Amino acid sequence: MTKKASRVLITGVAGFMGSHLAERLIQRGVEVMGLDNFSSGRAENIFSLRNSKGFTLIRGDILNERDLSNAKDIDTN
Repeated sequence: MTKKASRVLITGVAGFMGSHLAERLIQRGVEVMGLDNFSSGRAENIFSLRNSKGFTLIRGDILNERDLSNAKDIDTN
């Protein structure tokens, strides 16, 4: 039996792949927490997501423990 994720973390959410994945998951009713430091990602890629119910943006770096600690209650299986 597989468990449907209800809240996921997408790193690099402002990149091409991350933003498209986030859009698709939100359409399927999954809550998305996106983490991006915008070193190569673009704010335009997630413009349509910023007011979406179920989308939270963390502006930060996955290598920064404090930024990563903001990602809470993420489904891991």
